[in-house]
Amino acid sequence: MTASLVMRNRYKKIRIRRALTMFDKWINQDIGDVLARRNRVVVGAEASLLDLLGKVLPKEMKIFVVHSGLEELECKYTVEKFHKDEKVVIIATAPKTELTFIRDYAETCGYVDIRNVESYVVQRVFQELGLNISLTPEELKVAAYNSLAKGREYWEELCRKGGERLFDIGSDILPFLHDPEGFCATRDAVVVAAFFEKINTWLGRGNISQPPETLAKEVAERILGSLLTGKPKKRYLDVYKKWGDSKAMEGSLLGYCREHPARLEQPELWKVYAAHPFDSVDLQWLSELIAHLPDSDSIKDKLPYIHARFKSSHGRQWRKGLWGHLLQLLEFDSSGIKGIASLEEATTFYTTELYRVDTAIRSIYEEFWGDEKVVRPFQEYYNQLVSPFLHKWFQYFDDYRENQKGLLIERIRSAQGRIAIIVGDGISFEIVQRVIAKTGDTVKVDNQYRYCGIPSVTENNMSLLYCDDGVIEPLQSRREAYLVAQVAKRIEFVQLEEVNFQHAEADVLICSCKDIDDIAEKMQHKALKFIAEIENMIADKVVFLLNNGFQEVVLTSDHGFVLTGILDESDKAEVQFHGEVSKAERYIRTVEKQSVSAELIEYRQRYGEYRYLYFAKHNKPFKTPGRYGYAHGGLAPQELLIPFVTFSPKASSLQELLVSVANRSQLSGVVGDYFSLHLKADDGAGDIFTQERKVQLLFIDNGKEFNKSDIVAIKAGELIKKEFSFDNHLNIEVIVVDALSRLTLTKVAVSQTVARDLGGL
Repeated sequence: MTASLVMRNRYKKIRIRRALTMFDKWINQDIGDVLARRNRVVVGAEASLLDLLGKVLPKEMKIFVVHSGLEELECKYTVEKFHKDEKVVIIATAPKTELTFIRDYAETCGYVDIRNVESYVVQRVFQELGLNISLTPEELKVAAYNSLAKGREYWEELCRKGGERLFDIGSDILPFLHDPEGFCATRDAVVVAAFFEKINTWLGRGNISQPPETLAKEVAERILGSLLTGKPKKRYLDVYKKWGDSKAMEGSLLGYCREHPARLEQPELWKVYAAHPFDSVDLQWLSELIAHLPDSDSIKDKLPYIHARFKSSHGRQWRKGLWGHLLQLLEFDSSGIKGIASLEEATTFYTTELYRVDTAIRSIYEEFWGDEKVVRPFQEYYNQLVSPFLHKWFQYFDDYRENQKGLLIERIRSAQGRIAIIVGDGISFEIVQRVIAKTGDTVKVDNQYRYCGIPSVTENNMSLLYCDDGVIEPLQSRREAYLVAQVAKRIEFVQLEEVNFQHAEADVLICSCKDIDDIAEKMQHKALKFIAEIENMIADKVVFLLNNGFQEVVLTSDHGFVLTGILDESDKAEVQFHGEVSKAERYIRTVEKQSVSAELIEYRQRYGEYRYLYFAKHNKPFKTPGRYGYAHGGLAPQELLIPFVTFSPKASSLQELLVSVANRSQLSGVVGDYFSLHLKADDGAGDIFTQERKVQLLFIDNGKEFNKSDIVAIKAGELIKKEFSFDNHLNIEVIVVDALSRLTLTKVAVSQTVARDLGGL
């Protein structure tokens, strides 16, 4: 068989594997009717229809294409020699009267004539719908091609409204814009010509002959250009919405935007459609905001546009989330600071309001660090907001008392069930609010805080968390040993990122998370880009632990941190102390007492040979030889207010279908490489929520997931048997989880017994 002769050679049986549209159905019905009686059918079709037939005939069919008498002879020999008892479709491009060697197939088996596809379509539309279709021959051919992705309604629309419904430009234009050359290469020339004519009409102009790339660029310019007016025409906006919401076609949209960046002047700049895709416009907006930061009235006028941009639900969002953080910064109401009259009120103001400003400035640093033209103005704006609050904070700071000492001991003793405690290093109160937002609505949250020890450094504050004797213990292993000795419960210690199913049986699980402090001290501001990933990891582990039997998951930390931003020499605090001095960015230790100004706070604290601690009443760092950026150890609320959050499962008022493993007793010592698992659902409560449940099976070895099943839908009262391979794992734990919530429903141990080779006995 020659390659030119065989169109497809994978026939098993005639089976349509996809939902047929009208034209597909007609062709396959006519061919199927013949093959139901005989093993051969000849389809008469012009060469231009081969591509169309290739799209509508099932891949399983054994199909031959012949163009000449010689190919007919070769085809007949091949069919009779190798496919005598199989069903075969032969597509002949010559008229029936000109056929030679396969003429007998056409006469005695069956012949489907679509050489005149226009007449074929008219006849089949009338037979199927009882309607007359009034289209030109070219339009009928185009309709046949276009109908492949459409159903009955498409033909009904053509019968009622004629050629204007040949194309749905709003949908058909997107694949053309995404890949103009590829779009045209996969369609008949007649279809492409008709499509181009419709596009030109859609653009409101005469039919202009252009290369595909040129036409696509003009269409894109018209669509995107309409967005700059603020009032785009509906037909352009509808296409843009579909384009902007398509992940598959996002690349072409951004490509056109880069080729035609929008440059606008006032006042047109702020009239742009809110859900536009232009980075250039967003950068111009940002520049305008920066230029007018000191002018509150000007900023107020622009806030509605920023809100509209932030809330837009379609189209590309430049640096997603940034607009929301800018709004938090620009709309922050600082009027409540004046009324603060105690440290408690200052703490409440920070933990309910001001922390959002820290989130905002951190996000701006993350996005724009290295671009001083953006960072410095917002940094100055932030400092102006925070400075009055810090004045109040330090005004009442004499009332500050740490309550971090022995926190882990206290919390473990008060736990009513199994508890996991995530102990962070440098996880601030502000960051934890982001973690809370990421845990979802199935988790109950008790969002508390504690005052940490002074200075707010790891060695000091980790000692306070683990121990209650006031001794600073530098070694983590000794801190853990002290904790174990104080509580009468079995404690396991693990790094948070290593938590897996192996740890799901512990009574008390202490999970260390040092990521933020580690990377921030090494990378300073550059570490900010990794914090979102750490937040996601913490949130995922919280949900994982709750779904695997822990009644409570607590999240706390040794200390928080401040970000110093861009610093000039004048921004660094310089002091002249005498005697032995140890300077850090946020505090200074001395052996001797110093004479200090009202800008400093003195603490008496023994640490080695040092006896005194000094802190600044502002956010300026002390001048030191080290790097600046991420810092802690000082007295700012961002450093001292640590999270103390308890997560627990939210009780559901809905009763869901219970699922169990019915053959537990058969899963120990299984002989062979396969085991059968029987899932049994209870009878349910008779309501809609207990009729069915979707579950998934997770396969665990040594605490780590190595495989998982497809999602299984099990109905009330149903027993489902599934067979699985051990896959070279002798001992497996199978965990059945809810497919949606990931809640563990049940688990079972499965073990394999390896049969010994008895040598044929």
